[in-house]
Amino acid sequence: MKITTNILATLIFTLLIIACGNNKVSNEETTKLDTLSTDNNEMGAVSAAGGGAEKVNLPDVFEEGAIMLSLRNYFNQEEVNRYKSLEFYGLFYDSATSLYNLRKTPVSFVETGILYDDGLTSFECGVVIKERESCVFLLHNKYLTQPGTKIKNVLSEPRFFQAGESMKFNIGGNEFVLSASDYVVEPNGSQTHMDYKLMLNGKFKDGTTSETLLSFIPWFDDGSVNVLFIGDLDGDAYPDFIIDNASKYTGVTKSGVFYSTKASTIKGMPKPIAQQEEGSIGKEEHNGELGC
Repeated sequence: MKITTNILATLIFTLLIIACGNNKVSNEETTKLDTLSTDNNEMGAVSAAGGGAEKVNLPDVFEEGAIMLSLRNYFNQEEVNRYKSLEFYGLFYDSATSLYNLRKTPVSFVETGILYDDGLTSFECGVVIKERESCVFLLHNKYLTQPGTKIKNVLSEPRFFQAGESMKFNIGGNEFVLSASDYVVEPNGSQTHMDYKLMLNGKFKDGTTSETLLSFIPWFDDGSVNVLFIGDLDGDAYPDFIIDNASKYTGVTKSGVFYSTKASTIKGMPKPIAQQEEGSIGKEEHNGELGC
């Protein structure tokens, strides 16, 4: 009888150990699942659905009064009244040389006959172009005040930098690396790309280094950030940038950004100057040549 009691006690004790072990595993798994769920809620919420970060965050504020216009846009009467009094420099692409020219240009606005929802008419903007030439953008800011000719674009065509891609280039004896990264989660078994970052690192002739964030998109699923132009527009021998943050994917109406190196307090690194207002300026619209 004593032996039977000992065996029964041992059996009960063993079952308790197994039960406790199973409970421990269950608690760990539950904690892990709760953590994953919390992470997904914090990071994976779409801002349009009432949660998450803003879809496009730029690393700095823009210069007051600086304007960047695409001729593919329509403009309302209020914008026309404002722009008609401003001085614009046009960035023109010469298809004969594959180079760019920056020059002061008058602008004109013509009614399209297309009405807005409020019944007001819209306008198109036009500039005078030369043979085999197209206007890429109109720029108004205090850093572009001198014309430039035969400006080279480091890129042969607009380029979408996918996460993990990078490009090295040299301007004026200074080395630069443009690279993209993101963060991938799989909340429901399918990959979701988040926290897209486009970074520029510079290594200068004096031995100093620096980096700047050109684009950051927290919610980045099936989106694209195209780099349209890398070259010296402000005449300081450092590269300036024009980037399209793909408004049709990120849910914003302002997408293109002009970065000037002359404006920055960090030598050779760009600073956001102006943002292109309304409309898309992607590669498809410019047929690979950034033409209007």
